Amino acid sequence: MTRPYANLSRRMTIVALLVALLPLNGLGFSLYYYYNYANTQALKEELRIRALNRASAIELFLAERTALLEVLAHGARLTQLSNESELANLLSIMNRRSWSFVDLGIIDKEGRHRAYVGPYLLKEQKYLDAPWFQQAMQKGVYTSDVFLGYRQVPHFVIAAKHENGSDSWVLRATIDSDVFNRLVRTAQVGKSGDAYILDRQGRLQTPSRLGGKVLDPAPVELGSVAPGSSVVERTTADGRQVLTAFSWICGGKWLLVIDQDPKEILGPLNLARNVELAVLALASLFVVVAVFILVRLFIRQLQRNDEERAAIDAQLAHSARLVSLGRMAAGVAHEINNPLAAISELAGEVQDILVPSELAKLEEGEVVGENLERIQNQVERAREVTHRMLKFARRMEPHLEGIDINDVLRESYSFIEKEALFNNVKVQLDLSPNLPVIKSDRAQLQQVFLNLMDNALDAVGQGGRVRVTSRADGSWLTVKVNDSGPGVPADLAGRIFDPFFTTKDPGQGTGLGLSISHSITQRLGGSLELENHPGQGATFVVRLPNSPPDTP
Repeated sequence: MTRPYANLSRRMTIVALLVALLPLNGLGFSLYYYYNYANTQALKEELRIRALNRASAIELFLAERTALLEVLAHGARLTQLSNESELANLLSIMNRRSWSFVDLGIIDKEGRHRAYVGPYLLKEQKYLDAPWFQQAMQKGVYTSDVFLGYRQVPHFVIAAKHENGSDSWVLRATIDSDVFNRLVRTAQVGKSGDAYILDRQGRLQTPSRLGGKVLDPAPVELGSVAPGSSVVERTTADGRQVLTAFSWICGGKWLLVIDQDPKEILGPLNLARNVELAVLALASLFVVVAVFILVRLFIRQLQRNDEERAAIDAQLAHSARLVSLGRMAAGVAHEINNPLAAISELAGEVQDILVPSELAKLEEGEVVGENLERIQNQVERAREVTHRMLKFARRMEPHLEGIDINDVLRESYSFIEKEALFNNVKVQLDLSPNLPVIKSDRAQLQQVFLNLMDNALDAVGQGGRVRVTSRADGSWLTVKVNDSGPGVPADLAGRIFDPFFTTKDPGQGTGLGLSISHSITQRLGGSLELENHPGQGATFVVRLPNSPPDTP
């Protein structure tokens, strides 16, 4: 591909790729972004609703137990509950309704543990300075943060105050951490999900699957958490990107935190997204390949059309030159024929005057007679050449006529006979007799055969061999021109009829002879083909129909 066509191909490829890929990839990446954004937003909303629902469930859990404790505290008497058997019976009744209480105790207004039912030895312990006791005495009911206390086990309590005049005391119950933790963990989803509660100091009130144990520092900063409920994207301590939902509970006392790795939840959706990207990539690849192929085919066709147009122009110019050459040859022949006729006539008159008896009297009469005869012979030879030129000139105008193909071959050979003798090339005419007369264009066929014979002479060089055969083959006549040259290289045989293609040395040929001959045979309804044997010569086969083509 020449440079202009290569530049055109490059520009067309770039434009076609831009026109095809920009909308395709723009749409694809827009859908990808929207798909990713929509899925993330949907997950955030689902996570926010889950946090709200779980926060409501936790608040309801605590509210039920607080209300139960308040009812018992206001309806019971201290003397009754100071009896540990009565207290144990009360704890049993409470757990039958809701299995979530670990122990139950009565603390008088001096903070002394008057009665206790549970797994720990806490009776007679002093709670006057305990924050939860002070809050219960002030507010009437209080839910504590998780603390260790005397038992040195993380737990939290609900305390309800009984006040009747000067008689006041606190009914305290410890909530079962396992029950409460299970309630919180129901907000977890999948293997990467985590749910836990933090207090205002940022300490874990329930264990975190990934973040630590109860009372460990929080894995999130509370200062940036908005009131109510919210969802944010954050990076965990181990470098994972997660979505975190926050929801304040118990009037802002605690913060419910739900962490979720979006990759786990969106895995199937991300797979569909990746399939979309793969389809987009394959479509883009298909477009690129298709553009390259189509542009290449278009450029090749354009180049072929330009070459054919150039070949036609060259053929027209060549034909015009042949017509001009024929006219010039006719003029030259006429100009030469007149002096030749005069020379022949004068030589004849001299021969008539100098009869043999007179020539015998001359000293050099015999030499004069021989010279006169030579003059007549040379004049006749020159006349044959001029007649051949006139015949060639008359055949420049194309027209259909009845043709003996063997006559055309012999006449074509006469034009290259001297060149063959000069180069010591043996030309064998193996022409089948009695071939049918065909209707075709004699001048154009002569041009084809001259081209083939001339190429054969060039191919064989000095001392070579050229064989021309003609045969009848059903409704076709076949002419073969075979040479003993090196043949056409196999990798070039497919281009042998291309315009301007030649295997000759630079300056030795135009590359139009075979192309023009190929076009002529096709216009005449026939064909020109190459039978190639690299290293053993080449054979060009001309096939012509017995009947004329529809269009000459």
